[in-house]
Amino acid sequence: MTVFKKAGMRGRFAAILEWQGVDKSLFLLLLLLPLYVQYLAWSFYVLSRQDRELLVHVDVVHQMVQLEFVLLCLGAALILFGLYLRKRQPENLTYQYVALQFYALTLVLMSYSIGTVSFCAGIVLLGAPVFGFIFMNRGAVWAGAVSALVALVALSYATVWGWLPYAPVMVAPTTMASNLFWMNSLFFFAAPFLLTLPFLADQMLLWWREREHRIHQLSRTDALTGLHNRRRILELLDELSQVCARQQVPLTVAILDLDHFKQVNDNWGHPVGDAVLKQAAQCLKAHVRAGDQVGRYGGEEFMVLLPSANAEDAQAVLNRCRQALTELRIDNGAGGQLSTSASFGATIHQANSTVDLHHSVLAADQALYQAKANGRNCVVMA
Repeated sequence: MTVFKKAGMRGRFAAILEWQGVDKSLFLLLLLLPLYVQYLAWSFYVLSRQDRELLVHVDVVHQMVQLEFVLLCLGAALILFGLYLRKRQPENLTYQYVALQFYALTLVLMSYSIGTVSFCAGIVLLGAPVFGFIFMNRGAVWAGAVSALVALVALSYATVWGWLPYAPVMVAPTTMASNLFWMNSLFFFAAPFLLTLPFLADQMLLWWREREHRIHQLSRTDALTGLHNRRRILELLDELSQVCARQQVPLTVAILDLDHFKQVNDNWGHPVGDAVLKQAAQCLKAHVRAGDQVGRYGGEEFMVLLPSANAEDAQAVLNRCRQALTELRIDNGAGGQLSTSASFGATIHQANSTVDLHHSVLAADQALYQAKANGRNCVVMA
């Protein structure tokens, strides 16, 4: 159950990446509004304390409360406008720029009230752009990140030069209690980012790894049959030949061709032909040994690699596959069933052989032609 929940969560995360630009901006704004509610809650809490004069400049906190209400209203207005746009202009770039500027600059403003060179400001400035580049338009994220950095630097130096007070809300701590209050407050403001940014990093990396794994698998897998594709089965041929050479055991290379497959496509159509290929592929996988490899070599051709198989072992495995294919019955889409068979050509690549692998494949291919000349539905060893 836990695995399915995790997979579902990553699925929802991946789905967000596919959203339209306006929807992503709306999501960002919806995440931002609770932060202002958090700031308001903190403001009301500190104003309710008996020792508030020792902790904050009360008049500044009252101004911040008014500002937080204004920001809440502006954020709500932007969300309403985004809801209007999402069906009409779902990729409106201007809206994405505006949403990111609102996000960046209002957080800078809130950071200024408690100190621009603070733990909270650093987390937001470093963490938010990284994930913004994943979710949002890169140009809009760069614009927001640069605006935030410039604003933070300007406000910081303005406080150094005495043009503005540093952390105007804050009364400089003079006691252990006031120090503890401000330490707790800074962690309180940083908590949403400390919780969400690592979570987003974890989900993003999991999604990224899974996507890379899927892409890697797709590049090596035949889309129709699920077997190794031609490139991968030839890679495995090379890898297994090296393993067999080290172990001083033979490697059997077999190529098989479904008999009269063109007639299936001509008479019953390509969907039925695809069904034949799929079921033939599953049949082959089910009847080779553990460690053997099966791949789709061409249209209706398959390659089977049998490491450590001598002539007798190879004949037994390939004849078992051949017999299983003849017993297959495939729905022809018209209420009837089709039977199939295959011709096999194989060669044994010895561990100490000086014959090139390419020539072994050619030898198996020539043996396949001999099997067809012998009447099909048989195994010929080169």
